[in-house]
Amino acid sequence: MGEPILVFSSREICYFSGNFFAGQIAVAFEELGYETELCELSVDEDLEQKLSPYIGKKYRLILDFNSILPRLCMEDGSAYLEQLEGPFFSYILDHPLFHYNCLTMPVKHMHVLVVDETHESYVRTYFPGIVSVHTLPLGSTRALYQGEKNRECRILFTGTYNDPQKAKDEIGCAPMPMGAWMRELIERCIEDPWIPMEDAFLEILHHQEIVLAKDEFSRYMNAMYPVEMFVRDYFRKKILDDLLLKKLPVTVMGEGWDKYSNPQEKTLKREQGLPFACSFERIAKEEILLNVSPMFHHGMHDRIPAGMANRAVVLTDENPYLRERWENGRHLCFYSVRQLHTLTEAGERLLEDQDFRRRIQDCAYESFLEGHSWKARAEQILDFARKTATE
Repeated sequence: MGEPILVFSSREICYFSGNFFAGQIAVAFEELGYETELCELSVDEDLEQKLSPYIGKKYRLILDFNSILPRLCMEDGSAYLEQLEGPFFSYILDHPLFHYNCLTMPVKHMHVLVVDETHESYVRTYFPGIVSVHTLPLGSTRALYQGEKNRECRILFTGTYNDPQKAKDEIGCAPMPMGAWMRELIERCIEDPWIPMEDAFLEILHHQEIVLAKDEFSRYMNAMYPVEMFVRDYFRKKILDDLLLKKLPVTVMGEGWDKYSNPQEKTLKREQGLPFACSFERIAKEEILLNVSPMFHHGMHDRIPAGMANRAVVLTDENPYLRERWENGRHLCFYSVRQLHTLTEAGERLLEDQDFRRRIQDCAYESFLEGHSWKARAEQILDFARKTATE
């Protein structure tokens, strides 16, 4: 079917998720009938030797997750990606502010996939060198385990714990005016969890009658990454605190939870983090999967399709993107970070009402089958590449 597809895993992401995503999408491309090459890079390898076989070859598309490839150069200083023929898609899994250096590299055929519509707007506005940007939430995987759920019904959260104070301490060391801007940004993003960080920063600048050029603005955003980290960690801790205050049974699985403490810990269980490929087996054994993603304002975190695929009701913070696509109490169960009493109310009902859980699990599973597998994502990426080729 013409040129092959090249999939990279150039950066190690938490719980080896980057390698897993690359492997899953490569298999999906193969299932669709496309020859696919997979290249996984490691820091202890000779990168030049590992990458040289792909130079000069023509590809239908080249794909990587949170890629470092745009920053890799040949001995003559030219970009490595310029030596490959085919559109390059960088799949960015968090806020693009973290990827400033890669997004500003002069790669002529670079496209970006993001998991949130506000991230798409951000890339379009502040990185004009990018050829195209598309919002595309990650796909997910069914576990091999298809047995009974755990007898004790609990709320499972999969993710790392970081004390928000760590990010706040880093902000306290920032020079002025950045330190003041970051502190005000935190206040605004906690007061209004739906406001994108870049919009809150623009409001602060407007109030102070400061105008920044777009490149300067994006550089400041990159430097203010502790704000995003603090807000994410703040709500992660706040939501768990509220669930435990109501004595709801919660299991946390991931790194760092040994550092979390709460006076109401009797209903909390801690489990070590698993490689990403194994996490679906754990999710498949639980009735309820908690999602906390306040910095995804108009998108979908990969926990959501993971729960859908494995018949765990996803108890998730709502946002406009999710509200437009799924019905509360039918496909997902929403709570509001603006009104946190809705979290414990929804959690209590899910824990107590098995029939309610089963209805949501069944509807969500059907929704997953209709369009959220890795095969569906592969088809969408191929469509983006086809449109690029004809423009």
